[in-house]
Amino acid sequence: MEYIGMQKKQGSIVEILRDEILSGHIAGGTELTQKELAESLGVSRMPVREALILLEYQGLIDRLPNNHVKVADLTEDCFSHIFRICRQIETDALLSLDSFTELPGKEPDFHNYLHDRIPFSFLSKTLSTMIEIYITFAVNSRFYDTESGSGLLREIRDVLTKGNGAPDRTELENLLDRYFAGLTAAIMKEREQ
Repeated sequence: MEYIGMQKKQGSIVEILRDEILSGHIAGGTELTQKELAESLGVSRMPVREALILLEYQGLIDRLPNNHVKVADLTEDCFSHIFRICRQIETDALLSLDSFTELPGKEPDFHNYLHDRIPFSFLSKTLSTMIEIYITFAVNSRFYDTESGSGLLREIRDVLTKGNGAPDRTELENLLDRYFAGLTAAIMKEREQ
């Protein structure tokens, strides 16, 4: 826990704990208490309690009795499932666009552009959480291949703009699957360190 305390000046409690959990520095299944976290961060229990509520909402911890929490088991399969849901939401958003000329080719602009065009609140909030937590972490990883990711986003744009008919859903899903597989790989390499 001393390591976490040293990180306090670099970000909010939520950001620090989120990054420590996603990177695997706090292992899945680890049981934590508000008191222990507050002491290691040098803060009162109230901001820790608020951070834990948000982290629970984001799926990074599970609440236990007596103000304890357990870090979620974030396996490769877990990340693959998360990104499969993201692929589905983004595929639907892409296919609903009237025009593809404004579709950004850079991350996370691409994802935020799609997020802003989702008409359903629940799906919009779900994608927002995925962008904020998982996609951003992966894209910022030192192991993420930015060129490959950007190249796949360009291929997606090409699929959308070619021809006069509706874009091929299967082709879009395959490209997004490859894109999200790259994000998963980056996260898993980050977690091995």
